[in-house]
Amino acid sequence: MLSYAQLDLVKALLLLHTLKAAPERLELVMKLHRHIIRAIVRTELRIQRLRRKRQIVSAAPKRQVSKEVAKNRKAKISSLRRREQELTHLLFLWRCFGDGIAFIYQSKYSLKHLYFDGEYKPKEGAGFMTENGRLKRGFSPEYRLLISAIKHNVPVVLSDITNIVRYGDVCALGGDDPLIIEVKTSGNRNARTGRQDEQRRLLAEFYANDGAPEFRGAINVRREALRLTEVEYGSIANQCIAEALQTSWCTATPEPGITYMACTTVDDEKFDQLGLGRTTLAVMLSAQSNHLPSYPFTLSLTPANCLAFIQQRFAFYVFIDMAEVKSAFARRGVYATVLMDGTSALQITKTPEDLMLGVFRVSELLFSRIATEFLSVEWFAEEFSRVFDGEMKTLSAEEADSILGLISAVPAGWENVRDCYAE
Repeated sequence: MLSYAQLDLVKALLLLHTLKAAPERLELVMKLHRHIIRAIVRTELRIQRLRRKRQIVSAAPKRQVSKEVAKNRKAKISSLRRREQELTHLLFLWRCFGDGIAFIYQSKYSLKHLYFDGEYKPKEGAGFMTENGRLKRGFSPEYRLLISAIKHNVPVVLSDITNIVRYGDVCALGGDDPLIIEVKTSGNRNARTGRQDEQRRLLAEFYANDGAPEFRGAINVRREALRLTEVEYGSIANQCIAEALQTSWCTATPEPGITYMACTTVDDEKFDQLGLGRTTLAVMLSAQSNHLPSYPFTLSLTPANCLAFIQQRFAFYVFIDMAEVKSAFARRGVYATVLMDGTSALQITKTPEDLMLGVFRVSELLFSRIATEFLSVEWFAEEFSRVFDGEMKTLSAEEADSILGLISAVPAGWENVRDCYAE
């Protein structure tokens, strides 16, 4: 798969990991941009050629042709469509390297906000950079801004070469938070440009104030820094993959409740020996868009492992024992209920008999980082148990009235929830 792009992928991986090791070398940001842009443009032009071929085949006269001709025509259209899908996936992969630039300089928890729209749904991704066989008119001023920023020692990334940055045209990465820049090439204004301006303004205020009275449908949103140093097992995962590529099968258990498995061939007997229980959540990692907005695999995997991952030369599973997850919270005096309802993974509380004293839900997106970023369950439970560390405060009637959206009742459906792993 993607063998024709292998050399370009290797070059991108080596450039990105060299930059990761020496982020002060901004000339590498420029080199990586040029490489990614060329790769994206070539891929887009191939897609456009395929689409023209498919249109020609589809437009051919359909009357008075033999069954054999009709069959061959359908097979040709299907082949062209499959090829187009493969190239579209390649565009996603190229942008994973652009994501890598952003994540080298900015917190993953800050960058995730550039992935969602005002309703906390993934915002529409970048469109084609080319039109009628050429780069679009708006590209030149964006590229000039990129060059100027690098000359002034400011790391930046063009939004169009990323999957994660879905606002503005250029994202400056040198500050405490990402800074979205819109490069105006036209004075035309309409309802859409007005909405975009408003979304950028709200994001900028959210970053500046570490929260907002209202943000993406939620009220009194506050941004809190992690209190503990993150514990991750990326090196163990990479060792597991490297061994599997040599021996066809490898497993690793970095801590109770987490098992990694990498394999190049299916072996049912070895799989059965893992002894996975009823409470095991199995997550198969893949170089697909469902990895977003986690830390990119182009950074977390070694260059050799990442290339093999992209080429699907091995399968990699993360097995999480949800019973152990619950035990990890319980050791910290927190009662966890496993939901996995499509939105929330866990509901946690220290007082299940009275949720008004404190209850919190961990989203599936946040919980999935245990698998996609090789995080520790023990660290995860310790970090997110601390949401209950604040002191309870009794408010006067006047104070309560002054707080926007003060919750006076447990949200509907949060009481008497059933654990999805319960007997």
